[in-house]
Amino acid sequence: ACRYARENDIPYLGICLGMQVSVIEFARDVAGLADATSGETGEGSKVIDLMPDQLGKEKGGTMRLGAYPCKVREGTLLHRIYGEDLISERHRHRYEFN
Repeated sequence: ACRYARENDIPYLGICLGMQVSVIEFARDVAGLADATSGETGEGSKVIDLMPDQLGKEKGGTMRLGAYPCKVREGTLLHRIYGEDLISERHRHRYEFN
């Protein structure tokens, strides 16, 4: 679905695993990383992996929770929507783009 959306200019909201598979698909099909994968599912070029502060921890209750300051790049759609250079976003995640 994410490849179809990308190739046909269809908006795609990938949340959590949806975002992960979108990044993996792009890495494989556009960037040429045939072994692109997630650190959660396999070995290879881990384009999605644990955040550094999550390494070596048990999974129970260790996700980064709460508000997180995010810099918004000027000239982007997000900057136009928020009208701010720095926003506070809430999330609950253990993995990030590598």
